[in-house]
Amino acid sequence: MKLNYTFIFALPLVLIVLMDPICLELIAPHREDLQGALQNMLVKGTTAIAFLYSALRIQRMQPFMRVVFVLVTLYLFALVFESYYKYGTPMVYPHVFQKLLIFYYTFFMYTFYKKHHYFELKHVVYLVVIAFVLNIGLINSHALSISAFTNHERGVNASTMYLLVIPFLYFMGRYLIKGGLFFLVMTFVVLFAIIFFQHRTVWVCSIIILAVYAFLVKFKGNMSVNLGKLIPVAVVMTILGIVASAFVFSIYPEIIDKFAENFSDIENYDKQGTGGWRYQQIMSYVPFIQENFVFGMRFEGFELPIQFYRDDLNAPVFEDGMGHFFHSFYVEVLFYLGAVGMLLYLMMHFYMMKKGFGARALDENQILLLSFLSSGIVYGFSYVLPYFFYAVLGMGIAYMENKAQGNESFLPDFARRRRERLQALRGRLQPH
Repeated sequence: MKLNYTFIFALPLVLIVLMDPICLELIAPHREDLQGALQNMLVKGTTAIAFLYSALRIQRMQPFMRVVFVLVTLYLFALVFESYYKYGTPMVYPHVFQKLLIFYYTFFMYTFYKKHHYFELKHVVYLVVIAFVLNIGLINSHALSISAFTNHERGVNASTMYLLVIPFLYFMGRYLIKGGLFFLVMTFVVLFAIIFFQHRTVWVCSIIILAVYAFLVKFKGNMSVNLGKLIPVAVVMTILGIVASAFVFSIYPEIIDKFAENFSDIENYDKQGTGGWRYQQIMSYVPFIQENFVFGMRFEGFELPIQFYRDDLNAPVFEDGMGHFFHSFYVEVLFYLGAVGMLLYLMMHFYMMKKGFGARALDENQILLLSFLSSGIVYGFSYVLPYFFYAVLGMGIAYMENKAQGNESFLPDFARRRRERLQALRGRLQPH
């Protein structure tokens, strides 16, 4: 990959992607304590930068986003006041504050990419792919085996596989628009990884993303896409898939059982598998959410003893005094911040979707971002939204606010001026 100066404009997003486990494991292999300390340091540093930068660049925001920013900041100041009044310190439990401070990643990326239009998505895409390959090759090579697959030893975090969906969409889009064997191969390689590591929520999200992507390409896309390219590919892949699967399944028949078990877990999400585990956790906290529905439990929630117990040991699943760790974005936000906190997030998310689906035409990057971000509504049922999602949401809002069909306003200034000069020169050279 040839890098140019535009790579520096990807650094803000890269900084937040570094907090994903795929990168932390590369930085500190097999040292969970060091990984946690490094993540905490990055979280504190990036949230401080995000808050200060977005506050200083509030004039770049559209009126709606400015209102949301003010509301989030008022809620933050209210938490600071409550903490000082009740505990004598401005930030008694950073764990609680982080549930709101993470929203500033969205404002940070939004205000940054509203001004700096030089960002190229390929830089982040290749970084993610390289980090994933290195992680699997050096840290989690044990996960690439039939036994790991059948024993459900994933080896890779769900947020990492969710992040990998962005390269999948990028390579697929590049193939449909430009063609080329490289993009085709990379599309199937990434898709294979998504399937192999068995995060069923990511499977469901990928199906939704593909459906949204196909809809947007057909009805909103302003670029030429040859969907006919997929027909011979689908035929060849189907034939190869049947032959290969017949060979593999004859040697490892347990793979068929594993796929059947995975789909059964999806269908019976509230009774078996990790879905049943999540369902029990949600039910343990529903009474507290109902009693504190508007503003959440906030600091009292942090102090609340763990309510989720293991049936086999009759003991809490997590350690008391460390906060509550939920496997659902909605439960976490409602528990700590209440309906007000949830509304603040949804205002940004639905604003992005309204801008995107309401546009007359979308370019390749806008379609990719809108398709991916639309799946956050589903991903949030099973997992807490990862740090990078909030950053991509902010970038997506900036892109959706771009009204020009062809994304001309996102061209670098020097390139736009050069094109204008060339057009003026051609006009003068035209015979009258």
